[in-house]
Amino acid sequence: MSISPLYLVVILLLGVLGSSEQVHKNRVLVLVDDLNIQNSHSIFFSQLKERGYHLSFFMADDPSLALTEYGEYLYDHLILFAPTVDEFGGIIDVHSILDFIDDGHNVLLAADFGVSDLIREIASECGVQFDDEGTKVIDHLNFDVSDYDYGHEVIVIDPSSDKDQIFSNSVIIPQASKLSPILYQGIGHSLEGSLNVPILTGSKSAYSAVSGKALADNPQVVGKKTVLASILQARNNARVAVAGSLALFSDRFFNSKVQKYGSNAAPRPSGNLEFVKQLSSWVFKEVGVIRASNLKHHIKGQSQAPAVYTVNQEIVFSVDIEQWNGKEWVPFVTNDVQLEFIMLDPYIRTFLKPDSKGHYSVEFKIPDVYGIFTFKVDYSQKGYTSLELIERVAVRPYRHNEYERFIPTAFPYYAGIFSMMIGLFFFSTFFLYSK
Repeated sequence: MSISPLYLVVILLLGVLGSSEQVHKNRVLVLVDDLNIQNSHSIFFSQLKERGYHLSFFMADDPSLALTEYGEYLYDHLILFAPTVDEFGGIIDVHSILDFIDDGHNVLLAADFGVSDLIREIASECGVQFDDEGTKVIDHLNFDVSDYDYGHEVIVIDPSSDKDQIFSNSVIIPQASKLSPILYQGIGHSLEGSLNVPILTGSKSAYSAVSGKALADNPQVVGKKTVLASILQARNNARVAVAGSLALFSDRFFNSKVQKYGSNAAPRPSGNLEFVKQLSSWVFKEVGVIRASNLKHHIKGQSQAPAVYTVNQEIVFSVDIEQWNGKEWVPFVTNDVQLEFIMLDPYIRTFLKPDSKGHYSVEFKIPDVYGIFTFKVDYSQKGYTSLELIERVAVRPYRHNEYERFIPTAFPYYAGIFSMMIGLFFFSTFFLYSK
């Protein structure tokens, strides 16, 4: 049997489109202000490639830069390792990067001491305010011994002893307390948005100032309010991570032995690589992504939803929730998913009960109120993508022939009526036949 050449072309095109879709999910644009960053941060980029990402390196002022082509995005993620760039090249600017985030894509931004106004503007739009130009985070009590004769700028965060300096979350930074000490050298920042979460902060003795100069005024950020790295998950589930240290991702810090000044413990390998690996995994949505499917509701004892529900009916609501583990979708099981049955205000708010396969269900009785009601599941927990499910249904009152023939609460009135009838009968009989 001969195969049409047109059929072969269609099959090849489908194969190309299928493979390109897979590649598209992992395409990363890396903007740098110095091409040597590819060498000085090679370990970080290598482990990204090992995880399946396809990196495209460009100078931040390259005139050929573009995030989109023919209305389609060329990349899913953006790494900004260009703290000193004053102007982007090509057709990239602050607004295009913000549009990139608004359309659900992810950004990893690392700054440094000389952060430019351009990078400050991007960070500011994401709820991050970097400290004044030229300042550095300094800690005279928690610095590495290698920085003894300098400005105490290479600070040490030990998650095992300084648990309040690192955000411990089972999704973002799982088992944070077991990480090795982390080295940090860079600028501090503060957070302004309600969606921003500090991931790494300074100790009580940390402050932000110009190294080698006496403090003329109070530092802008001091103590644990000195944020070193933070994250943001927007309401559209786009993710942004901001770090004030480009060195945090460097080979030098990855390969360093850490010993805090004044500690008698032996030098230990730094935990920078594991920290940034977990941070980048979350930012690029390898973890913490959930989805819902098979949303169903029906009258108890039936399998299909009616066109209109009736007040006081017993109904069953169910939905399946899964999470992405980096390779496949697996059941998502938790006890804090709530269902609301709303008409202007929630009439019913109850927890959904899960099984081991991620199937959530609950039974409840429709209130004795008719109108347009909404089934709403709004799940939003730190580390996970937000999940919002909405479905509207109509609830009608009883028809005239659907009410109970005799209402138990009206029995006293029934008794009163019949007693009057019986009383009238005896009175009439007595009145008519008595002499």
